[in-house]
Amino acid sequence: MKLQSIGRATAALFVAATLSACATTEAVDGVYDPYQPLNRDFHEFNKGLDTVVVRPVSSVYGDVTPGLVRLLIGNALSHLELPRDFANNVFMGKWEPAGSTLARFAVNTIVGAGGLLDPATDFEIEKQDADFGMTLAHYGAGEGAYWELPFLGPGTTRSHWGRFVDFAFAPTTYIGAPISGYTVLGLNTVEFRDTNENAVDSVLYESADSYTTARSLFLQNRRAQLGEADDGEEVEIIAE
Repeated sequence: MKLQSIGRATAALFVAATLSACATTEAVDGVYDPYQPLNRDFHEFNKGLDTVVVRPVSSVYGDVTPGLVRLLIGNALSHLELPRDFANNVFMGKWEPAGSTLARFAVNTIVGAGGLLDPATDFEIEKQDADFGMTLAHYGAGEGAYWELPFLGPGTTRSHWGRFVDFAFAPTTYIGAPISGYTVLGLNTVEFRDTNENAVDSVLYESADSYTTARSLFLQNRRAQLGEADDGEEVEIIAE
């Protein structure tokens, strides 16, 4: 089965489940995980995919790719996120971050060789991250259930809907190789995996329950990003 077909099947399953009213499980310790058995199956699939494909590929990428090339790739990937950042800041009525994002895009496109370089940071024009999940939260959409989806990994109903919308409206989604949406997604995955190798290995292969640890870390970080975290909330990674 092609990856696109698996992706469509996963999205269909996610839509069907989120539209159903079958789950009535209450949140436990701030975590609403009514589909945990299915999530754990998906987690094992993702963990196996990391073991067989993602970790080896990212390791080779880190070993053989010169530092300068990696820097240029990282800059380009960050640059390709700017239309998303700009649109969602506008949707939320955050005009100063939107203006800053537009300025950053213009500077790095014109002066930074189309985004391969990052002179905007030298000019103190910082990146203003924003995604459609944040937009939904801004307008009062609830977090929803916790989900770990094949290929996409941890998320919530709200954050996964945000990912689908951002991907659907990203210009690269409709551009062919070598900068198609799937290529960008793959490069982002490999770059993130290599940059955070120790942290990812600790969660997936050294924690007592990698599923629970990944879930806790995602929710903690996402809630902190949105200003929804409980005061003093901490997650401890306990190795076996």
